[in-house]
Amino acid sequence: MEPRWIDGANSPWGFPVFDCRAIATTMSASASNNDVAEQFVALRSSDGSHLFGKRPANAVQIEVDITYPVSLRNLPDRGMIFQAESMGDKWDIALDANVVTFARSCTGEVVYNCNLVRVNDEYRVSAIVVSEDMIDESDVYFHVHVVNFLLYSHVFDVVYPHPLPLTGDMSEDDILLHSFTAYGQRGWFATRERFGEESQ
Repeated sequence: MEPRWIDGANSPWGFPVFDCRAIATTMSASASNNDVAEQFVALRSSDGSHLFGKRPANAVQIEVDITYPVSLRNLPDRGMIFQAESMGDKWDIALDANVVTFARSCTGEVVYNCNLVRVNDEYRVSAIVVSEDMIDESDVYFHVHVVNFLLYSHVFDVVYPHPLPLTGDMSEDDILLHSFTAYGQRGWFATRERFGEESQ
């Protein structure tokens, strides 16, 4: 489990990934101050209603076409579909009226929305909402890949690689720090690949 690059031939996904498990599975997280810790604890008792109807600031919509088999998980119509159990979990995710809301677990800040509609034996996502301020024109679909990762890894509990930003070189230490800061204990594998964009 030493941090290392795994080439595509030896990767379960068929493309290169960086193994972050040595950090993701052993590092612990703590609050930077008492206010953050208190906010985190207070949000643990939420049924998700604090996220219903919330949007990121300066929201823009990206059209996509992503599907997930219903066999992965039968989701409720409303409520929390992933709730952080410790500060090592970085996200809270709620579902209401076919809209998924993704928020940072320590602050409750809403970062993404997407629609999620069941069609026969699939869940279909056709739009992702993100703050325009977060979009880098040189890597427009980065946040699409983040949402895809969050759905697979957090909502459907599937081991899946998270995307790395393409906006600059990252050392291995940078990758490990980015991975844990963004995804905590579920950031097991990272990748620079932008697979599937031909269908966006």
